[in-house]
Amino acid sequence: MSVVIPRNTAIPVKKTKNFTTLFDNQVSVNFLVYEGESANTKDNNLLGKFVLTGVPPAPKGVASIKVTFDIDTNGVLNVSAKEMTTGSINNISISYKSGRLSKEEIERMVKRGKRKRTAP
Repeated sequence: MSVVIPRNTAIPVKKTKNFTTLFDNQVSVNFLVYEGESANTKDNNLLGKFVLTGVPPAPKGVASIKVTFDIDTNGVLNVSAKEMTTGSINNISISYKSGRLSKEEIERMVKRGKRKRTAP
């Protein structure tokens, strides 16, 4: 898991991060988009997922995939991925109300995370 937009970031915001393949000759990449406070995805909220196809077969780590996360003033999250060699693109748009955590749920996750970090 990779945190792209940290908690309490002012919106609108747009962040881009580069990713690559994990396996030799991988021709597609699955992207799962989460929100939450835990370093473990199982403790976070899955917002959506999509697949980027058209990745050219190559040794792992060779493909360059630029992923942009954009949250607009209405809280809509747009995530787009582009493979830089082929130009293959896919994206997902997640509205504020479609499965997103409430402020109260986020606060509970923060408190739970703090308790886990201070536990012996």
